[in-house]
Amino acid sequence: MTAQFYNLQEVNDYYHIKETFGAIISCLTTDRDFITLAPPEGMSVSCYSIVLIVDGRQDYLVDNEHIGLEMHDLMILPPHCHITYTGNSQEVNAIHLLLDAQYYDEILEMDDNLHMQLPHEVIRSHAVFHLDESKAAEFYELFQQIRKAIRQPHIYKGEMLKHYVHVWQLFLAEMIYGSHIAPQDIKHKENLFKIFIHLATRNFRKERQIKFYADQLNITPTYLSRTVKELSGNTVYGYLSSFLYNEICKMLKSTDMTMSDIADELNFNDQSALSNFFKQKSGMTPLAYRKSRRR
Repeated sequence: MTAQFYNLQEVNDYYHIKETFGAIISCLTTDRDFITLAPPEGMSVSCYSIVLIVDGRQDYLVDNEHIGLEMHDLMILPPHCHITYTGNSQEVNAIHLLLDAQYYDEILEMDDNLHMQLPHEVIRSHAVFHLDESKAAEFYELFQQIRKAIRQPHIYKGEMLKHYVHVWQLFLAEMIYGSHIAPQDIKHKENLFKIFIHLATRNFRKERQIKFYADQLNITPTYLSRTVKELSGNTVYGYLSSFLYNEICKMLKSTDMTMSDIADELNFNDQSALSNFFKQKSGMTPLAYRKSRRR
């Protein structure tokens, strides 16, 4: 039976997807009940479809090829694949990111290095990757950031979403080519900086050593430190301490957590270390700051 073709707006309407931006980006989660909504004859969409299995198993027929996805499997489907759901485990949970093809390609073409690394013959064929727990968590967090950006009103929402999609494309290049993916030019440094900021916003509560972020990027701590300083004028520690200070301020203002609990949550050695850090940044103790903001 011939598959029906759907553009992204029609997919949004069919599944009643609410988390969508301008019919160019959509986010959704699926479970066993949701899968039964898929057209029985299959469907073909004119957008990129990215699926991560969070738990359980899903089975697909993609262009007459049987594909079984287990937990932490990531499937990337190019536009106009013929997709049919053929089965799933009793408890299944997956996240889906749908990206309009023209929008995705335009972002890719803005980065000459990345465009060369991800030629059309690569991005136009479906692929499945089995991610380790760390990589699966990275993609899940990126999905949640995209979801949050869609939900919240923001004057620069479009620019933020382009940034997140670009970061996703960089992750894809790394999955395909490993650490040997780009010459050491200014664009490569800009891409490293973008990924560093993404990793830092996700991990600063627990990880504040340069080596951790350099290892994630497959570069040396010296190179990461020099790149961040060159592009932003700030330092790796400067970004991490800024994120940390803002998080402490938020917790002091919006929660009743004790100083000890906040210190534990943010991986300080003890309450005294938290107080010393905060006083250096603000000129007052955490308790004085909390009182001044609640007065």
